[in-house]
This record gives sequence, structure tokens and C-alpha cells, in this order.
Amino acid sequence: MTWANLGILGLGGILLTVPIILHFLMRPKPKDIVFPAMRFLQQRSQSTSSRMRMRHVLLLLMRCLLIGLLALALAGPSVASGDFANWLILGGIGTSGILVGAILLLAFFRKNKNWILIGILGALLVGHLAWGGWAATKILTSETAQLLGDDQAPVAALIVVDTSPRMDYKQENKSRLEAAKEAGDWLISQFPGESQVCVLPTNNDRPFFSVDVAAAKRRLETLEVDFSGATIPATLLDGLEMLGKAQQERKEIYLITDLTRESWADENPRALIKQLEKDPSISLFVFDVGVEFATNFGLTQVNLSDAEISQNGTLAISAEIQRQGGAAQRTVKMSIEKPEPPRPVVRDNKSLFPETVFDGQDITKDIRENSSVPLKFTFSQPLPRGIYHGKIEIEGQDALAIDDQRYFTIRVGGVKRTLVVHPENVNPRLMEALLAPRAKVEAGTSKYENETMLQEKFVDSQALNEYDAIFLLDPEPMGDEGWRKLENYVQAGGGLGVFLGHNAADGPLADSSFQTQSAQRILTGSLEQPWFTEESDLFLSPHEYSHPIFDLIRDKETDVPWNRYPVFTHWGIEPDENSEELPTQTLLRFGNREPAVIERNIGAGRVIVMTTPVTEYGYVEDRQSWNTLTSGSMIPAYYLLRGAIPFLVQRDVASLNIRVGQSASFENDPRDYPEIYQVFSPEAKKPPSILNADKKLLYRFTDYPGHYRLKGVVNEQVLLRGFSANLDQATTDLTRIELDRLDQFLGAERYQLARQKNEIQRQQGKTRRGQEFYPLLLMMMMVVMAVEYLMSNRFYKS
Repeated sequence: MTWANLGILGLGGILLTVPIILHFLMRPKPKDIVFPAMRFLQQRSQSTSSRMRMRHVLLLLMRCLLIGLLALALAGPSVASGDFANWLILGGIGTSGILVGAILLLAFFRKNKNWILIGILGALLVGHLAWGGWAATKILTSETAQLLGDDQAPVAALIVVDTSPRMDYKQENKSRLEAAKEAGDWLISQFPGESQVCVLPTNNDRPFFSVDVAAAKRRLETLEVDFSGATIPATLLDGLEMLGKAQQERKEIYLITDLTRESWADENPRALIKQLEKDPSISLFVFDVGVEFATNFGLTQVNLSDAEISQNGTLAISAEIQRQGGAAQRTVKMSIEKPEPPRPVVRDNKSLFPETVFDGQDITKDIRENSSVPLKFTFSQPLPRGIYHGKIEIEGQDALAIDDQRYFTIRVGGVKRTLVVHPENVNPRLMEALLAPRAKVEAGTSKYENETMLQEKFVDSQALNEYDAIFLLDPEPMGDEGWRKLENYVQAGGGLGVFLGHNAADGPLADSSFQTQSAQRILTGSLEQPWFTEESDLFLSPHEYSHPIFDLIRDKETDVPWNRYPVFTHWGIEPDENSEELPTQTLLRFGNREPAVIERNIGAGRVIVMTTPVTEYGYVEDRQSWNTLTSGSMIPAYYLLRGAIPFLVQRDVASLNIRVGQSASFENDPRDYPEIYQVFSPEAKKPPSILNADKKLLYRFTDYPGHYRLKGVVNEQVLLRGFSANLDQATTDLTRIELDRLDQFLGAERYQLARQKNEIQRQQGKTRRGQEFYPLLLMMMMVVMAVEYLMSNRFYKS
């Protein structure tokens, strides 16, 4: 137990002697009175004298207790254990109740009963019983306890600082991270001497205690916004494990955050709650440095018509500008860099990048309150072959500038060669139209040079490596030699699309040529039998749109009417997704959960298998149509094929534009590409790193948004490659978390929320000093005073 004013307790002990001294000094002295028949009153006198002495003693005790309680209250006692404090309070209530009960019994069994006094004492007793019952219920049902006691005892403190990009939001010319640093510095200054302090940002760093308070402050000062960090719950779990090993009896956690919802997203609250319950004595404080009504402009993800275009091709770029807050007007600019050899280079320990751009476009838009407006740009200038970096940028000031820019990278190359293979009874017109539209072929702007071939001639073809991608439409039975030829083609880096249909059947089952080991390596598994339904209730049923073949659907997933294009028949296949040699994944399923589109990587190439055809154009003679995907406006088939074609033809084009934190992967044939690259990060102050590449170029450290530039030398010529990384759109969502949701992570009564330093200071003081008994002692003092008054005025009249 600790005392706020221990000297007052000693003074109270001295004052306790005052009523005792007065009691003895003011005792009436006996007088000799001559009174006849004294012997008849002797017994009565003795009885009355005994009762009076008892009353005087009780009054003396009440007055001593009154002074003692006053001294205790002013001394400010508190205890070092939450549980002990609770039971001590309950004990105080019980003691006070017993005292009231005892006086009530004395008053009740008195011959001349005073019913007013008995009623008042009874009401006091009932109040004590209710108070004690409520306190006992709270103690027994509470799941938390507090470590209390000396406010100057050393603590083990964990300070979790939110370093997400949202903390770059500025208010009054100060970012939320700067406000968090100020709050953290002030907190560290408040800790008692010899405390251990861990400053833990949400950047996936390893938690550790700083060697001293000064080191903790230096670490806090170095914190910067992190673009690929962890959530607060994940960071807190790491910190709790370290905090549990600290030797200090008192442990405290401080979360300094803007309380935006995204900092807690995609996490299970149960894991954190379970960990916090392991040590309920840990004090938890949440310091809110966020802005309750934030305003912001932001750009959504950039959509490119193609990440790879021909030298005379046209690039279409689209995005949206979003507004959080009141209506406003903004200008958005699109630009593409001009190459400036020898840049990128390093001068004076700083990376220099190209500064000139091709003629861009500016669009000015009026945005309504809390809404968005679409943006569309086109670029059609002829470009030499190579890699080009561009960006879309909102002009003007904004409180959160990090989402005012979106970056993109395109590759300008030669025309890609494709081959469409089909049996004589299959019409390839849709695939031909998508690969090489007649108008673009005649204008010389087609991205693909397509050739169409009958399957019977394809079997004898030897020059498959001339093609960037091959599309096999509803193939007929084919010998092992043909399947092995296709596997070798994919192994060397080719792209293959296989669209299975009725030609693979032999009666009710699959033809045996589709069940050989060679065929299974291409088809991802053993072809079983067709699944058939007469009802129009089976559709393609996508659940996840992250794969590149869904690029055109991802932002309009609710606009694709899948249920208007039923599938009646599809092949049953069980893909081997556990093969380490041949990585395989199901990209799309039917409503019956059977695979519809499967991807397999073989060597440097890839295969896409679709288990129902894309060559059923409405009515089919002599048999029932397998699906209606290419009937009418054929929206689903159009979007799927438009996504699958560049994925197969352009191979590594998907890595040209990635999200922050993702890995970029490119082919790197040593005959055509360097084996060593300089990698220039978007951070100009960061020196370039060295990347060794063999047949595959893999770069993982995409922890900053912007353009990544790779520079190498092959055949004595400088070669530039690169890609762009953008923040996920949700990363800059400033929506604040609801307190009910926060309670799910931390416990409704487990943490204390503060927005000002004085709130933290007040809550800290209560937590560290312990459970104070001033209110209880004051209440008990009032009870004793009331009982003393009633006794002195009701036990005897004079």
C-alpha cells in the first residue's frame, strides 16, 4: 500500500487522542446526596450507570473512528494490486455495514424503541448490502485486473507507432507521423527512471528494448512512413511476446495511431484478445493523433489498354479521381518520360532520372462531395522499342499527397506472332477477330500477326518456336508426339491456350489420347468425363480477381452478367495443384465448384486450360451446344479472352505494373539480356543496388511506390529495363475505425483512449498510483458521522 500524504496519517493518529482525553476529563464527578430510601434505588442506579457507560464508550469509538477515517482519506492510500484493492474495498463496505447492523440491533432491542432511528439504520443497512452486492458482482465477473502502486516505480513500456502511409496526412502543416513522434517523445520523458522502453513501428521490424531512454528517443526520431508494413494487431502481437519477458513488475503499452480502419484490416481480433488476456495486469493506452473529418483527393489504380504495344500502337489509360470531403475542382496530368542516356546515373551520391517528357495531357474535373470522376487519356505517338515510364498526377495541394500520383510502365516491342489451331469442324472467327482485327491489320497498328492452321497440319509443323503463343481450339485426339511437342514449346517460354470441347470425347468418356501422361502434363490433370445439365442454372462463378487474366473485369466485376450465359456441358478434370515441378492453380470455377480455367507453369512458359469451349456460336448442328458464352454480346467470353491473350503472348508483361510489396519477375535469357543489373529505386537518395540474374530476373524489394529502373550491359550495349509499383488503393483510405470494432481487438474495458497529453497523464497517474480509497473513506466517514449524531441524540435525551 502507498500513501499520497503519509504525514497526515501521523497527524490523524495524534488527533485520535483528543476525544479520548476529552472523554475522561469531562466525566461527571460523583456527588454525595442525602436521599432517603436509597436502598430501594440502588439496583436501578447500577443498571442505569452501566448502560450510560456503554453508550459513552460507543460514542467515543464513533468519534475516534470519524477522526481516523478523515485522516485516512486525506492521507490518500492506494494499493499495489488490483485484486487486493477490490477485495479491500469490499471489506470496507462490509465493515461499515457490520457497524450499521450492530447499532441497528442495539436500537431494536432497546425497551423504548425509537422507530424513526430503526428505520434510518435499516435503510443504511440495505444500502450497504446493495452496494456490497454490486461490488462483489463486479469483482467476480471482471476479466481484467490492474497492476497498481508506486507511480515512480520503473516500467517496461512498449510504444507502437503507426507508420502507415496514411500517417503522412497533414493538418496545420504537420503530418500525423510528426504528431505521433511528439507524443512518443513526451511519453518517454514521463517514464520513471530505469524504465525499459521499446519503440516499435508498424514496419515489420523486430521488437527490442532500447539501451536507455535517450536511445529510445533517437529511434523514435528516425521513424519514417512505411509503404509495405504490418497492421497494428500484427505488430502488437510481436511486441507483446517481447514485453512478456521483461523483468519489471509494471508493464504499459501505448498505441499511437490515427485510428484509420485500414490499420486493423484483414486481422482476426481473437488472436490479439487471447494474447492480452494472458497478462491482464498490462496497462493499455491508445493515443489518437488522427483527424476526425479528413479531406483528401486521390487517384485509383491505373488501367492500361495494354502494357505492351507496337511501335505505332495507341495506348489508352484510365483511372478515377476520388474526393473525400466537399466539392472541388482539380486538374490531372498524364506524362510519359523521354529516354535521356546515360540516365539513370549517380552523381554526388544521388540518383538522377530523366526529366523531359513527351507531350502529355491535362484534364480538369469538377468532383462532387464524397464522389469520384472517371479519367481517360490516350497516347499515340510512335515510339522506338524499349521500356517507358509514365505517371498520372493531381496538380495542387492536398493533405495526403502520397495518393496524388499513380505510376505505370509500358513496353514497346515488335509485333507478336500467334498461331490459332483448330479442327475442321470448329470455327475460329472469334479468336482471329480478337488477335488481329482486320481494321488494325490494314492500318498497320495490330499488336499481333496471327496465323490460323488446321490441326491435321499442325501435327506435322516443326517451327513452333516462331510463335509467341498458340491457341488450341476444341482439339481432336492427338498422339503423344503432339503433346510432347507442345510441352517442349512451352518449356522454352511459349504461351499455350487450350480450350476443350466436344472433340475430346469418345462416347460418354474422354478419348484415351487425352489421358496419357504427356497429355496430363499439358492439361494439368486427367480428363475424366463431361459434366452435363439440361437446366440453365450453371454459370462461370468467379470469386477472386487478382490474376492478370481478370484485369479487364476487376474494376467492373458487378457489371459482368455471368448468369445470362449458362454452361450446359464442361469437362471434369482434377488438376494436380500440389506439383512442385509444375506449379498449377485454378483461376476460375463453375457454380458447381468444378474447375473452369486452370493455369500451369512449365519451364519458362505457361499454359491456360479452359474446360468448356469458346467456339459455340449459338445454334450448333447435330448436337447440343456446350455453352452460350459466345452467343449474343458474349461479354464474359470477350473479357476473359482479352485478359488471357496478353497473359500468354506477352509472358512477363504482368510484372511491368505491380503493387508495392510484390515481387517483379522477368525472363532473362543470357544471350539477350545482362547477367548483372544496377537497380535504381524511386528514392533518389537511395544508392542503386546490384542484382545478379540468371535465366530469371527476380526483384523482391519493392517497398516504395514509383518507377524501378534496371540498367545493365550486354554485348557492350547499355540495356534499360524496369517496372512500376503502386500503393494498393485501400492503403490511403482515411476512414476511421468504429469504436465497437476497436473494442473487438482490444477488449471493451481493456484499454484507455486519449487524444490529449493531459488525458494520458491523468490515466497514467491513476494506473500507476493504484486504487485510491478516498471516495470509499469519505462515504464511510459520512455513515459514521450520521450514526454518531443519531446515537448522541436518540440514545438519551440529555
